[in-house]
Amino acid sequence: MSNYSINMETAGYRATVALYALDETFIGDPENYMGLHYFWNHEYKYYLRPTTVSQKKRVHKKWLAAGLDITAVSQAHLNIIKQVLKMEDN
Repeated sequence: MSNYSINMETAGYRATVALYALDETFIGDPENYMGLHYFWNHEYKYYLRPTTVSQKKRVHKKWLAAGLDITAVSQAHLNIIKQVLKMEDN
């Protein structure tokens, strides 16, 4: 495992588009999803859209580990979001 990271603030437009497209192919993969592309149901967009790459990766990984369909909606999905985002009413 490498400590290398890509600064998305300085990535060019073509590189950004390519990385998002690549990350879309990793949705559902607990090891390779990079936290760039959205994967959640519309129901959770206001929770997850403003999150960090790290938070997106953690939610994605926890949903998969819990056996949840990442496109579905449930209280279990929301509980994990609230846990990762450290929201009070979990």
